[in-house]
Amino acid sequence: RVRSRVFRWYAQLRDIEQRMEAGEDDPQHLTGELDALDARVHNVTVPLSYTDELYALRGNIQAVRRRLAERAAR
Repeated sequence: RVRSRVFRWYAQLRDIEQRMEAGEDDPQHLTGELDALDARVHNVTVPLSYTDELYALRGNIQAVRRRLAERAAR
């Protein structure tokens, strides 16, 4: 169950990233979606065997956030 939840969150992150790349959505709206996703991920408790996947997801959320900020600054 934990792994499927993490994969669902990755799917949401991929959707945000694709819309960012396509320029389909307002950067502020996408930032809000990233914030909401980050809050859900940050507040979940997982067994130790899944913490590496959760930390990787958090890192990828931050990477997308940085790229979105760079695009918005341009």
